[in-house]
Amino acid sequence: MVDFEGYFARISEAASDPGLQAAIKKAVNNYERKKEIWIGRLRNIPEMARELEERRRSSLANLADNVERAVEAMRYNGMNVFTAKTAGEAREIVYGLLGGEKLVMKVKSLTTEEIGLNEFLQGRGVEVWETDVGAVLLQLTRGKAAHPTGLCISTPKEKFAAEFSRMAGRALGSDPEELVAFIREFVKGKITKTRVAVSGANAITADTGSIYILTNEGNDRVVTSWPEKHVVVAGIEKVFPDREAADLYARVMPYYTTGGGFTQYVSVITGISSSSDIERMSVRPACGPGEIDVVLLDNGRSEMLADQDFKEALVCIKCGACLLNCPVWNLIAQEYGESVYMGGMGIPWTLFTAGIEKAATQAYSCLQCGKCSDVCPMRVDVRRMVQRAREMSAAVGLVPEKVKRVKESVLANGTPYSTVQREGGSRP
Repeated sequence: MVDFEGYFARISEAASDPGLQAAIKKAVNNYERKKEIWIGRLRNIPEMARELEERRRSSLANLADNVERAVEAMRYNGMNVFTAKTAGEAREIVYGLLGGEKLVMKVKSLTTEEIGLNEFLQGRGVEVWETDVGAVLLQLTRGKAAHPTGLCISTPKEKFAAEFSRMAGRALGSDPEELVAFIREFVKGKITKTRVAVSGANAITADTGSIYILTNEGNDRVVTSWPEKHVVVAGIEKVFPDREAADLYARVMPYYTTGGGFTQYVSVITGISSSSDIERMSVRPACGPGEIDVVLLDNGRSEMLADQDFKEALVCIKCGACLLNCPVWNLIAQEYGESVYMGGMGIPWTLFTAGIEKAATQAYSCLQCGKCSDVCPMRVDVRRMVQRAREMSAAVGLVPEKVKRVKESVLANGTPYSTVQREGGSRP
């Protein structure tokens, strides 16, 4: 059962919140300002985006083969690789890999949010902590990310201060430098007690089995290097054919994600750390984890690839540029949809990873204006997929009551209004 009325009531309330719109406007303006600066310095960004798009589209036909190659390469590099068909399988694999450990630190968590990993582990007595500043806030408030890379860009600094003060047990000011410093020290204090870390991945290369993790906060270096075991959870769409394509992604992604020309940290992990300094004998591990486990997640992605109407969604690099240009998102931000994948581009992702009931409300929130596609670096035709998702929803009876009444009125009266306007009269 889909509660369209409840959902529309929530987004209407969000759309009436001037504080939310003010925070969104500030974030979008900062994004656009940075883009103007960096396009002047890196004039070839659009050309690189076209090349990346071509690589992404052409590699779709070989995705299954590339995944097999990546698995073989990662295993050759000393990593353990697991495949999970469903979210449930992935959760169970990760829990088993913990080996009874009761503390986990995480970084790059979008895919783990998709499968509900935190809640699953916490339900089994595991203490789980995110390490991105925004992700910690969302964990404390049980909130939902406003953007895939700017998790709390619609949240004022005073909210951070209030929640972090409760967490610290002392008053913290609203100065962002003080708040970030508090999380930095918290993460460093926790990580020394942690034996298992969980991360996502921005890219995995099929040729060398390399795992790319891009961050600005540098928390990936701390989280993935200190613990004895590193567990990676990544969707199969993250597999790139080779290092060249992944490097291109690492150059293109920052501009469309934050408006900047680069990310502060690009980590490339290609196996267990090693040292050959003593008589040229290789010893593993050196200073990194002694075990790296990779869980490759399907969870509807193969079905998406096989569907001609939706396979294009796999080209998406999840930069979130579409959201910043979306008129609906600019009003309601994180309320746009009921899964981790927001906005128009999130509709096919929600459909295949969470089901049509979750996707239906999101599909009927979209204006189908096409502004998302206008700024998409991969030029994905989002509007077409949204229309198809609506058709699928309607086919199983998932249509808002107001839309049903409009349809009935059009069929009965030739007009979307409940009664036909009479000559000389006014429409009720």
